[in-house]
This record gives sequence, structure tokens and C-alpha cells, in this order.
Amino acid sequence: MLAIVAGLLFVLGGVMTGLYLNTSGDLERTEKNLVARTTDRDTRVKEVEKLKGELQTAKDKLTDTQQDLTGTKNDRDEQARQKKVIANCLEKLTTALAAAAANNKAAYDQAVKGLDAVCDEAEKYL
Repeated sequence: MLAIVAGLLFVLGGVMTGLYLNTSGDLERTEKNLVARTTDRDTRVKEVEKLKGELQTAKDKLTDTQQDLTGTKNDRDEQARQKKVIANCLEKLTTALAAAAANNKAAYDQAVKGLDAVCDEAEKYL
């Protein structure tokens, strides 16, 4: 009886040792797999953070470019307005000179009306 119990314990010990070694190997493989996945995830997180930084830099550059473009457009519009004021002054002055050369007092008086105001503003831009 004792021999049977000892034999059963020996077989049971062998089975348990086999199960322990198998489980231990599975745990080591799982641990290595988790470490590899964690490392991969950390690498991807770092890459995503880097890309977010690059995206923010690109957005900032785009915003700066849009502001520069708006400023340039405003400058262009202001220059066009100034050119129009100068052209208006020259046109009135040319009309006044032509009327004076023709000795046409009425046309001269009409052309000189508002000439000072327009040409004073134009003088600021010259």
C-alpha cells in the first residue's frame, strides 16, 4: 500500500513538475511579448508626440504666412489708394493748366475747385 502511495506521489510529482515548467515557460514568453509590445507602444507614442510637434510647427508657420499675406494685401491696397489720390491730383492740375493756357477762366475756376485738398493729401505720399 505504501509502495502504491509512493508511486502515485512520484507520478503526481512528475506531472506537477512538468506543469510547473510548462507554465513557467509560458509566463516567460508572455513577459517577453509584453515587454516587446510595451517598447513598441512607447516608440509609437514618442513618434506620435514628435509628429504632433511638427504639425504644430507647420500650423504656426501657416498662421505667420497668412498674417504676412494679409499685411502685404493691406499694404498693396493702401498703395493703390495712394496712387489713385496722386493720379486725381495730377489730373486736376493738368485740367487747370490746360484751362489756364487756353485763357478759359470758367474752366480754370472749375478745375481748381478742390485742387488744394486733393494735392495736399497727394503730397504726403510723394
